[in-house]
Amino acid sequence: MSNRFTQYILIAMALGIVMGALIFNFLPDIRSDIAADVNLIAMLFLRLIKMIIAPLVFATLVGGIAHMGGGARLGRIFAKTMGWFVSASFVVAATRSGDGQSAAAGREFPGHAAGQGAIDRPAGVGVLDREFLTHLIPTSIADAMAQNEILQIVVFAVFFSVALGAMPERSSGCWS
Repeated sequence: MSNRFTQYILIAMALGIVMGALIFNFLPDIRSDIAADVNLIAMLFLRLIKMIIAPLVFATLVGGIAHMGGGARLGRIFAKTMGWFVSASFVVAATRSGDGQSAAAGREFPGHAAGQGAIDRPAGVGVLDREFLTHLIPTSIADAMAQNEILQIVVFAVFFSVALGAMPERSSGCWS
């Protein structure tokens, strides 16, 4: 089935290219109206995707972490994850990756003069920033899901699944 589905996707892409070229070349008077209608369909599709992200992230993390079992295994995975995160952050900081990106993207940081080559980060921006740390912990999971705050959903899911995994086998059997 997946092979046939791939064929359908490729055929639809080719038809979309052909239809776009035909409309652009032969219907210049109504192409903006058609583009607006297609844009509506695209926006609805993207909203459907955004709608499923939060529950999918939550369910995946809770299912994966809760079935991991003991704290030692979870601790090892956490240590490896933090090691990779700190290593990647160190490489980014050491190589100054991202320098010049604000000018290239057309965005300015507060205090960033136009035409400067490197990004001037505002003071206090980092992992230990007060706003960042308070933003990590959701006021409620419903609010975090409504606002599609993935980082808050991840934090809640980790706490929830660790608590769920710590429950005795007899009481947590209904979650299996």
